[in-house]
Amino acid sequence: MDEAVRSKKPKKMTEKRLQNIALYYCQHYVVSRGKLEDYLRNRVYREVKEDLLRKTMLDYIGTVVSTMEEFGYVNDKEAASAKLRGALRAGYSLDRSLYLARKKSMVAICVVEGELDAALENTLGIGDVDEIKNAGGDAKMALAALQKANRGPFRMGRVDDKTKRQDFAWLQRRGYRLEDIKTAMRMED
Repeated sequence: MDEAVRSKKPKKMTEKRLQNIALYYCQHYVVSRGKLEDYLRNRVYREVKEDLLRKTMLDYIGTVVSTMEEFGYVNDKEAASAKLRGALRAGYSLDRSLYLARKKSMVAICVVEGELDAALENTLGIGDVDEIKNAGGDAKMALAALQKANRGPFRMGRVDDKTKRQDFAWLQRRGYRLEDIKTAMRMED
């Protein structure tokens, strides 16, 4: 029985199979045009060994992506918004959230910035988005991230120098500036 499973030949890559792979991927994930192209390109390189067939399939990827976009399965704005909301929920700063959303969704930065207001309202429940974008907004976001993660002044257990350093480093890894971290952690110079 094990030999039958091991000797199973991989399916040949055809245009129809490439379309089915793209459709399955689009139905399970919110994808952008760039992300779908990258995923299909990786699948072709991984599964197709013959150079001529690989070139043919790589040329066909653009057609498949256009078809998926035409039917509404590919949406750059929604993909950027989803990644941006995820980064904001994870406690990242505005700049780091924009960077991560652009990188993960593979869309232009202007598309991600266009979704920023809606993402801030939906994720953080902030009515006045301009307040966060202005000076001092990152400190408020850092404080909210600390509260959500039960860190910094919101830590339940023992607070000592070691935990303060850990929380300080945690905020630094999320892209906050030194002044904003000190304000959020209620530290003096």
